[in-house]
Order: sequence, then structure tokens, then C-alpha cells
Amino acid sequence: MQYNKKDDGSLEPLKQKNIDTGMGLERMARILQKVPNNYETDLIFPIIEKAASMAIVSYTTADDAIKTNLKIIGDHMRAVVYLISDGVIPSNIGRGYVVRRLIRRVVRTCRLIGIRGDGHGNSEGAFLPSLAEVAIRLSTEIDPDVESRRKSILGELQREELRFVQTLERGEKLLDELLDEALLSAGNNGGKCSLSGKDVFLLYDTYGFPVEITAEIAGERGVSVDMKGFDIEMENQRKQSQAAHNVVKLSVGNDTEIVKSIPDTEFLGYDYLSATAVVKGILVNGNPVNDVSEGSDVEILLDRTPFYAESGGQVGDNGFLYVYGKEDRQQKAVIEINDVQKSLGNIFVHKGTIKQGSVEVGKEIDAAVDAKLRQGAKAHHTATHLLQSALKSVIGSETSQAGSLVAFDRLRFDFNFHRPLSEEELVEIESLVNQWVSHATHLETKVMDLQDAKNAGAIAMFGEKYGEQVRVVEVPGVSMELCGGTHVSNTAEIRGFKIISEQGIASGVRRIEAVAGDAFVEYVCARDNYMRRLCSSLKAKAEDVNGRVETVLEELRTTRNEVSSLRGKIAVLKAASLASKATTVEPQNVRVMVENMGDVDGDGLKSAAEYLIDTLEDPAAVILGSTPGDGKVSLVAAFSPGVVKMGIQAGKFVGGIAKLCGGGGGGKPSFAQAGGRKPENLPGALENARDEIVAAISSKSS
Repeated sequence: MQYNKKDDGSLEPLKQKNIDTGMGLERMARILQKVPNNYETDLIFPIIEKAASMAIVSYTTADDAIKTNLKIIGDHMRAVVYLISDGVIPSNIGRGYVVRRLIRRVVRTCRLIGIRGDGHGNSEGAFLPSLAEVAIRLSTEIDPDVESRRKSILGELQREELRFVQTLERGEKLLDELLDEALLSAGNNGGKCSLSGKDVFLLYDTYGFPVEITAEIAGERGVSVDMKGFDIEMENQRKQSQAAHNVVKLSVGNDTEIVKSIPDTEFLGYDYLSATAVVKGILVNGNPVNDVSEGSDVEILLDRTPFYAESGGQVGDNGFLYVYGKEDRQQKAVIEINDVQKSLGNIFVHKGTIKQGSVEVGKEIDAAVDAKLRQGAKAHHTATHLLQSALKSVIGSETSQAGSLVAFDRLRFDFNFHRPLSEEELVEIESLVNQWVSHATHLETKVMDLQDAKNAGAIAMFGEKYGEQVRVVEVPGVSMELCGGTHVSNTAEIRGFKIISEQGIASGVRRIEAVAGDAFVEYVCARDNYMRRLCSSLKAKAEDVNGRVETVLEELRTTRNEVSSLRGKIAVLKAASLASKATTVEPQNVRVMVENMGDVDGDGLKSAAEYLIDTLEDPAAVILGSTPGDGKVSLVAAFSPGVVKMGIQAGKFVGGIAKLCGGGGGGKPSFAQAGGRKPENLPGALENARDEIVAAISSKSS
């Protein structure tokens, strides 16, 4: 190694050049312990031995294939334990997907060599926790944090394994069928045996079956996988679901020249909300221009700015840029800024619209941030830090941030956790944050060496890149995080904190949305107004609303049941008057009734069919239809045991009739229901049903 690559892509020679010999810990251990490979050192081999004992095999006498599988288990299990301990939770994106892939390969490999059950007598239990116990024990002397996180590591592995086993069993069954078809097709045609990209994508997209495992299983059976076809299917899906991304592009062909001529933007926003600056560059549609006039959408580059550029989850500031005459100080131009982004290093791009006048490169401007919106962002950003501390206090220190959004009017915080939070936990979290807000604690902000900050206990976002010098934001006694965002100077400025929602957004990832500051006051006032209206409508006090609503709902349920019962009785009476219309199909003497019941609802139709099938006696077939309203069609078919014995099934029969009415349905051989959206087709569909049922019964006598 002889160069250091800088952020701008340039290379600078290292002061101390060196050669990487590859003599790491594992290879040194292998030499000193005199074993043939890294896997058989005491760093990994105890995990391999545990896996071998659970599979009831001996590593020393096993063949090469089983030894390879045991090595995979040992290596991957150690990696997974440390990754989860470091806060990387299995998911479908980024580093979380790496962990998920490793876990899934271990699970499949363990099943391949015969491991079933948890090793403690439960054949349906998860086996990964038993293997992880060994890896955790091995870590005790070198990383005590792993032992302290034992519970969360074992819990995460158990949940992930049991979820994946269901996917694996479902996917393996379909994959076996697809591989059989591929092998048969290749044998008949003498062609290359390959699994199509569409089939691989079907397994991945519909059944959640990992593509790498599909390829591995297919390879074991001598079938290749059309990865190009799979990539095409993935790209098609990506194009369909891709949302618009906010991409800042400095120019099409001249970005190199612009970067050379424009230095990094000096950020003044921690201390000032307004400042004078010089326009260093103007872009329209990504292309540089020297000047621009009223009505144009622009991107303006300044030498310095009080505007915060979107980063660390916090949105960019809004505000205005003003151009004044040098002598008369008359306002010459107004540019409304609605977003600020960083581009190519640390250049701030102010995006907005020329509302008045014109602006040109080299002009001095006055930059003014919207103070009210900035205060909203500050309140929500500090509240986000308090929220993370509250989460760690209530649900466990092992939970970690997985993403965030700090906006002017709300905050969104994503965190790693395996289950929904209970109402009691949410109340406790909210109460903790509001308690810290009420303490009116002054925040402390300092710039420190990265290692000193970590040693002091500052929380760093896993996977985030930090320089040697970092900004640390501390709420003394509550929170300390590495953060470049803007914050309140005192927690009292947050005013209040309210959780709006908590939900899952991915496997193992939860999301809390909340409001603070002015947004908190507006939210609480709006809710209070809703409650006042509700109290007025229900003629009840606020504290009695729950009981009153429950009473009203119970009354409504009772009334609906009574109405449904009456409708059923009316339908039965109507059916009784129609029973005499039943026809007899010879020679089996099957009584058949096909009738339109008017506007009878689905439940009434069911009651009528049940009454008729009992009244007409076996063998009998009843097919009823109705149009209960709202453009809906209801259909019911009831066949007595004698008709079912003829091989005529209600479930299959009614589905075909429903299609004629623009719907579908099915059920048991003796009773089935269906629906449709084309009531105008019902008369014709019932006539068709009459012809088909008579034909079906008649055919059984021939």
C-alpha cells in the first residue's frame, strides 16, 4: 500500500509505505497450533465441533463435502454473531441483507448435513442459538460486549431462522418442481439444462427465496441459472417501483471546471441565520450560466452560507437570497430558496426560483434562512436524539438507529427491533422524552477527535463515514451523539413531544413518527378540537367518551344482527313461496331450483338456500342469485349429498357462473358462495346455470 485516496478522488503518497503479507491472526494461529487450515484453529473449530455433534457426524472421519459444509457453518456463525452484536440486524437492504444472506446460508447448510431441532430435545426448535452460544463463549476474552448482548443475539437468530425455514420449505418445493421440468425439457430436446430468469425471479419475488440459494441448489443438480434473465426481471421491477430521487447535478459537461473554480462552501448556520455572501456559480437545468432573470428555477452556489444543506437525515433550509444595489441599497432581486443539497464534496447547492429581478455570478447577496422553519428542524433533531435515548432505556440498549428524517413539521426515526412496541412502552418513551424536555437542560456542542468522542461514549451511526474531527452534540446525562445537524440550545425549546405512529417497515426494522416544538402544539390543539366535537356529538364528557362509544357500537352491532336475522327470515319466506317452482330432472328425480331473489343480501341468500335444500330433500340442487345493491351480485349454490355423489360440486359450479357476472368464488362440494360486479348479467347467468345443471345431471344417467 502506497497511496491514500482522498474524497475528491485524488491520490496522495503515504508517509509510510508497506506490504500486506496476509499474516493475520488466523494464519498465525494456524502456524502456531500446527493445523492444516484456519478453520481448525481454536478461533473457529469449537463451533464446527458443536455443529458436527448436532448433525451426529465426526469431523475427522467426515468426507470432504461434509467438512466443507461444517467450515461454512463455523465461519459464518462467528461472523453473524459479531455483526448482530455490533447492531447490524437482518433486513433486505444494505448491510442488513449481508447478515441475512449469511444466516440463510448457515440454515440451509445445517439442514443439508442433517441438523434438525434446537439440540435440547425440541425437533421443531431453532438450532442457530445453540451454535451461537459457542461463538459468544469464544468472544468473552476479546469482546465482552458480545456476552452482554447475548439475549438479543440469540433472539434475533431464532426469529430469523424460524422465518426462513418456512420460506425455505415453500421455495424448495417449487424449486424442485422447476428443476425437474428443466431436466426433463433438456432430456427431451437434448439442449442445455437451465433455469430461466423468470422462474428465478418468481422464486425471489413471490416466495422470498434467495437467488444465491436457488443458484446453489440448481448447481448441485447440474442445472445452470439464467442470471442475465433474472437481472432483466429485477431491472424491470426496479423501473416500475422506482420513486423520484432528489439528485443534484452540477453540470453535464463542465463539472470538472466548476469544481476547480469553486471552493467548498463555508457553513455559518450553527451561529447565524443570515449573512452576506458572493455568488460563485449559477446553474439552470444543471448547466452553468453567468446570469439569470425573473421566473427561472436555479441552483446557486455561494462562497459561504447560513443555509443548512440536507444531510444526516435533516432536510435543507428554506429562505431567501436578496440582491441590493451597491449605492442605494435598493432591492434588485429576490430568490426564494426551497431546498439546499450538498454536491461534489462540500459545495452547497441552493435550489430555488427567481421571484424578482435578476442575479449574476460575482454579485454580493444577503442570505436569510426562514427562522421559524429552522426552529422546527432544530426542535425535531434534538427530539430525535432524546427519542433514541428513551428507546434504549425502555426496550434495551441493543436497539440502534436504522435511519431518520428530521423535517420542519415532524420527525421519523427508524430503529432495529423485532416486534411492535406495546402501548405501555410507547407511553413510557413519550413520558421520558417530555420529562427530559421539562428539565430545561442546556445542550453542549464540541468538536473532538473521533476516537476521543467514541471513548467518551458518543453514539455513532453504524456504517456512517466520519472524519478525524467530529462534532459531538450532548444533552448532559441523557444523550451524546456524533451529529452535524442543527439543534436547540436548551431542551425547553422543544416544548413538547408526541408520538403519532409506530409501525414495521421491514423485517426487524420499526419506525416511529412524532412531532415536537410548534408542530407538537398544533397537533395537540387539533386533537383537542376533534375531541370537543366528538363530545358534543355524543353528549358526553371527554373522560366518558370511550364508554359512550363502546355503548353505541354495541347497540349498532345488536341492531345489525337483528336486521340480518329479519332479512334472513324474509329471504326464507320468499324461498318458501318459490319452492313449488322446483323442476324435476329424470331419471334420477333430482329436484332443481334456479331463481333470482331480487335484492336479498348474501346472508339472506345463504339462509334461503339452506332452507330450500332441506325442504326439497335429497337429491336436490339449488342455485340462487341476487343484486343487493352497490353494483354487486351475490350467488349461492347448495347441492344435496345425492348430487355431490354424482360428481357435481357446488364450489366448481358456482365459480363458472360468477365469471359471467364479472366475479368469482367457490367453496365446498355441497355449498359455495360467489360474487360479481355486473348485476346486468345476472339473469343470463342464471339461465346458463339452469341449462348447465340440468345437462350435468342428465349426463350422469347416460
